[in-house]
Amino acid sequence: MKLSYDCIPCLIRQAVDIARKVTDNTDIQEDIIKHALNEASHFDDLEVAPGLSRAIQMHVKKVTKNNDPYKQLKIQFNRDAKMICRELQLDQLVKDSLSPINTACRCAIAGNIIDFVAVSSIDKHKIRSTVMECLDTEIQGQTPEDLLESAKKANKILYLGDNAGEIVFDQLLINELPKEKITYVVKGAPIVNDATMEDAIEVGMTEMVRVIDNGSDAQGTIMNTCSKVFKMKFEEADLIISKGQANYETLSEMQDKEIYFLLKAKCKPIADDLKCTHGDFVIKRHLLGRER
Repeated sequence: MKLSYDCIPCLIRQAVDIARKVTDNTDIQEDIIKHALNEASHFDDLEVAPGLSRAIQMHVKKVTKNNDPYKQLKIQFNRDAKMICRELQLDQLVKDSLSPINTACRCAIAGNIIDFVAVSSIDKHKIRSTVMECLDTEIQGQTPEDLLESAKKANKILYLGDNAGEIVFDQLLINELPKEKITYVVKGAPIVNDATMEDAIEVGMTEMVRVIDNGSDAQGTIMNTCSKVFKMKFEEADLIISKGQANYETLSEMQDKEIYFLLKAKCKPIADDLKCTHGDFVIKRHLLGRER
C-alpha cells in the first residue's frame, strides 16, 4: 500500500509526539520536527509510510543517542497486557467459548490497539476496554475459522508480530493454531514500540514457538531492510499471518503468498484501502496476489 497524502500530517504528528517523549531539550525537539518536515517534503510517491517513518525514527535515535527510546514503555505494556489477560481470565474465556479460535482471534486483533504511532494516547484502561468490546465486535473480511482452516492445511506458517504488549494477546491465538508449524517473527532492532527478541523472551513467546527476528529496524516488513535468513523463511512459508497496520502497508501488494492480515483499522487511509470503516476489526486474506 503506497503512502497517501493523508499519511503526511499523521507522520508529522508522530514526530512531534516522539520529540516530546524522548527529550526535554527544546533544541533537540525542534531538530527532530524539522527533520521530519524535510523528509516528508521529499517523499517518493512509490514509498510506503513505514519507510518514511523509519527515516524519521533513525534521526531520533541519532540526535538523542538513544537506540531504544520506547524501551520502558514497551516493558510497561508487556506487563500491563499480561495483567489484563490474568484479570480478565482470557485463557479460560477462550477455552470456554463456543468457538475458541474466534474468541482468540478477536483478542489478538484487540491487542493491535497498543500502537504508540497510530494511536497518540493509549493506556491500560483503553486496552482493557478494547479487549472487552472485541467479544461483541463484528469482524470484517474473512472469519477466524477461515484462518484456522488455512493453518491446518499449511506446512510452514510465519506469524509476523507487531507491537510489544500486543505480543501477549498473540499468544492466545497461537494456542489455538497448530503451534508446531509456526515461526513467530519480531524486529531485528528497536523501532518505536515494535516487539523485539527481548520482548518475545520477556512474555514467554520463545517457550511456545520458534522465534526469529527479521533483521530489520523498520516498522512492518520492508524486504530490502530484512536479513537473508528472514527472507529465506518468508519464501519457505506457505502461510503468512500478518499483524498490524505497518505489516499491511508493506505487504498488501505481495503477489505470491497466502497472507492473512489481522488488524484494527486505526486510520482512514488504511480503512479506505481495506474497504472498511475506521475502527473496524479486520481479517483480510490475500491468496497468490488475489483478495478474498
